[in-house]
Amino acid sequence: MPLSLDETDISILNSILEDGRKSFRQVSRDTGITTPTVKARYERLVNVGFIKGVLPVFDFEKIESDVREEKNFIQLEILKENVRRRKNINKSNQNSTLKEEIQEIRKKISNGLAINIICDYCDGPVFGKPKILKFANIERFFCCTSCKSGYSQKYRGRIESIKKRYEGKSELDE
Repeated sequence: MPLSLDETDISILNSILEDGRKSFRQVSRDTGITTPTVKARYERLVNVGFIKGVLPVFDFEKIESDVREEKNFIQLEILKENVRRRKNINKSNQNSTLKEEIQEIRKKISNGLAINIICDYCDGPVFGKPKILKFANIERFFCCTSCKSGYSQKYRGRIESIKKRYEGKSELDE
């Protein structure tokens, strides 16, 4: 059974669409949802693979050509060319195009949007309610109990290490 987005998920996604650098607390203020809920929902969307990353949007027109180092200049020019090729837009309508892209994304994100989940062990589709393994602040999703236990056995050392690190951070935060 796919994971369905609800109003809470949608409002969180809309908030980070405006600025992906927002803290969970800022998103909480924007949406009226508690900070722990924002964090948990965001992490769940990352864990199921719906949020792949939060990427910066570069304005390469603001780079002074006299100040750049040669190495950085080459890397930035390659990125700049890729962005131009991908978007295929004029300088004058870059901002309006970005706003249009955000509007298109918002149209796609709606209540009840179903996200297909893939098993973290066998890479097969998850039908019905997924079997969930929770440790530290991570959730892994499985199609069946044998995949869940196989994953637990295979990555037992890693899971324990992450749990210990997470418990150490929690103690430091208090």
